[in-house]
This record gives sequence, structure tokens and C-alpha cells, in this order.
Amino acid sequence: MQTFENSVEQSAFPRSSFQPLWIVGLGLTVFAACLLGIFSRPFGMLASVWPANAILLGVLVRHPLLASPAGWVSAAAAYLLADLLTGASLGAAVVLNAANMTGVSVGYLLFMRLSTEHRHLRRPLAVLYMFSISAIAGASASVIGSIVVTQYFGEPIARAFVAWLTTELVNYVVILPVFLAMPPLSDRERVAPAASTTAAAGINPWPIISLVMSCVAALLVGGPGAIAFPVPSLLWCALTYRLFAVAVLMAIVCMLAQVAVASGILHLGVNRLAEATLTSTRLGITLLALGPLTVASIDVARRSLIARLSHAVDYDFLTQCLARAAFMARASTLVETEKRKGPVFAMMLDIDRFKVINDTHGHAAGDHVLQAVALTIRLALRSGDLIGRLGGEEFAILLVRQTPMEAARVAERVLTAIRALGIDLENGEKLSVTASIGIADLLSAGSRLDGLLSQADKALYAAKADGRDRIRVFGNGISETGAVAGR
Repeated sequence: MQTFENSVEQSAFPRSSFQPLWIVGLGLTVFAACLLGIFSRPFGMLASVWPANAILLGVLVRHPLLASPAGWVSAAAAYLLADLLTGASLGAAVVLNAANMTGVSVGYLLFMRLSTEHRHLRRPLAVLYMFSISAIAGASASVIGSIVVTQYFGEPIARAFVAWLTTELVNYVVILPVFLAMPPLSDRERVAPAASTTAAAGINPWPIISLVMSCVAALLVGGPGAIAFPVPSLLWCALTYRLFAVAVLMAIVCMLAQVAVASGILHLGVNRLAEATLTSTRLGITLLALGPLTVASIDVARRSLIARLSHAVDYDFLTQCLARAAFMARASTLVETEKRKGPVFAMMLDIDRFKVINDTHGHAAGDHVLQAVALTIRLALRSGDLIGRLGGEEFAILLVRQTPMEAARVAERVLTAIRALGIDLENGEKLSVTASIGIADLLSAGSRLDGLLSQADKALYAAKADGRDRIRVFGNGISETGAVAGR
């Protein structure tokens, strides 16, 4: 059975009417990645950089709908076409790319057994899982690939296995995180406000500047330890930027390091470019990438935990409205910010005869009523308005940048929606409820939140006294001493 997490992840993918176009795009992407790898070959048959497998696996893990028979056929055709167009024989192309497809298939099956949070590198052990799956997938491809290389090109099987495995491993570890950490399309609405806030606050450029300087120092100094020069800067980036940005920076640095070593731009202190040098470099780059990625992944998990704890403290667990303390704190800030820009209105809302509901139908029914009313109120408000549960069946609402007529319309819309509620009880009954609302504006409250809420509360008492299920505005015949008892 498809899990809820998988259904959410797949729902962000284009519908089936567009899927053929995406499958063609998958093939073109794999084809381009294969050509990049083929043209990076410094000698022999194996490329120093082979991103195609990692890119294909990353795309399939992020968009499982592409892992259909048509998607696999498109990818296989791209592999074969790239080899055939660059001079490989049909037999060699078929068996070599069978190894590539085997590794990607094994990696895909293993990744899909992980939870969505682990697949997206949002848990402390996620990078370790990714590394383990990459090693298994690379070894699976290497078993087949080394036999083929030995048969067709006469390379010793042990050397062919090690070369293939290290190439697979470094490319998986370096490239996969870019796809795994990429924000899903379904998160665009949530990520956009955070991104705009970050942009407004300014991005710290010094970790990137430090990273560039460390890479330049590696080229100038050279030697076997040069590939480790960027590690401190990458750790700084991991503690400063979001996971996706760290993954992109890591991929750029590691891919450039591989190309620099293979082309001889980065001198490692050896007289000639040997296969052993490339093997050692690949392993070094792989291990280099794990540290900053793990730090960034742990930081994501830490931020997520802090956000959940903050939500638990700030929000009422039953209604998901702001808790009293959080509402008062945010409302005070909002009042100070908005009172110079336009009107600020407070509404106090109380569910009518809530005690009778609890006494007659039980507290479980009362909880259902609270949840339904709270959701109804939230749906009637704008994103910039605040709603909090002050206690029991009483809610407070703060409206900003609205005219008195608009505030009255909001209140009437809330009451109308509450009247229309039909709350199903466990015994099969359907319960109807009403509410009363009192409104006050900031000018009459003397520019203080406590005065504003107090006056809205007095208006609420008046609405209760006048028969409930209605709206009363402070100042319309309601004075500071005009609260009505017997609510």
C-alpha cells in the first residue's frame, strides 16, 4: 500500500498527461550526463567522472512516477545511444550499461525503503544511509562491470572492480545529495516566505569567499593533502546555509577536484597520473564530502526539532490556534507595528452555551466543537491576522489594515460559517452551534493591547446579554462599565 508520505511526494509531480514529455526529458538528461562522463576519460575505458548513474538515481528517487517501464527504457536507450555515438561497439555498450542500470536499480529499491525524511537527508543518520546505499549500488554495478571490462578490454578484474566501484561511489555521494535535498515542489508556498525573509536579512557571503580561497590555495600548494583544504570552509557553509545549498556547493567543489586531478591541474606530488592516484583521490573526495553533508543534515534535524518544540509551546494542541501567551506576545508586536499604518481591530469570540454541550454530550463532543469552530475561524481570516485560544471556549482575533466595515464583514462571515456547521458526534447525532462576537478598535482602546482586548470582551458580554449568536461593537451603546453579566 502506498504510504501517505509517498503520495504527497508523488502528488507534486506533473500529471500523467505530461508524463511522456518528462520521460523523454529523463532520457535526454541521462544522455547528456553520459556524454559528459565519456569525454572526461583520461585513459582506458573508465571515465574519471561519471555523473549519469547518480543523476538518474536522484531523479527517480525524487519522482517515483518516472520509475515506470517507459522511464527505465528511456534511460537504457540514452545510455546505449551515448556509447554508440562515441564509437563503442554494440556488444560492449549493452553489457557495460547493463552494469550501470543494475546499480541504479539496486539503489532505487533501497532508497524507496527509507522514510521520506531519510531520503531527503533530514535526519542525523540519513547521510550514513545514503553512503551505505551508494556503496551497495556501486558494488552491484562493479561486479558486472569488472567482468565485462576484463572480458572486452583485458584489464585485471581486481583493478577493474576497484576503479569502477570508487568511480560509482564518489559520484553517488557527491551528486545524489543535490537531488535528495532539493526542496520538493509541494513546499514552494512554504519555502517562498522563508526565502524572501532570508533575502531581506541578507546572506552571509564569507563562508563562500572562504571556500573559494581554500580551493585556490589547494591549486597553488598542491600535494596529496590539497583535496582536504576546503574542508573547514565547507563545514562553515554547512553551519550557515541550508542543506540544499550545502549539497550544491559540495558537488561543485568535489566535481572540480576530480576534474582537476584527472587533468593534472591539481598536482598531487606524483610523477605520473596513475590509476592508483585516481582511486585514492576518489576515495578521499568521497570521505571529504561525508563530513559537511552530515553536519548540514544534523542541522536540518535540529532545526526541525526546534520548530516542533516551538509549535508545541506556541500553539494549543487541540485547536491549533495560538496559545494564550504566544497570542499575547505576537499580538503586542503586531499592534506596535501596525497601529501607525492603519486600523487594528480585536474580536473576542465565545461559543454559545458550551457548558451545556459538555454536560449533555460529553467532553469529547466539546473537543470536536472546539476543533470545528477553530478551523472555521482560521479559514475565514487572512494570513496576516492572528487567532488565539485564550481559554475554554473563548477565542481572540486580531485584524489589521481593515476598515470598520470590513472587520464587521469578517465577523459576520465567521458567525455565518459557524451556524452552518454540522458536527457529527460519535453516537450518530449532528450538533449545531452558534457563537457571539465582540469587536473593539485600537483608537478607542488607547493604543494598548490589553485595553483593546478588554473592550472587545465587554462588547462580547453585551452580545451574550442581547441573546447570543450576534455581533456587538464597543462604543455603540457599550461603555467601559457597560459589560453585561450572566454570560
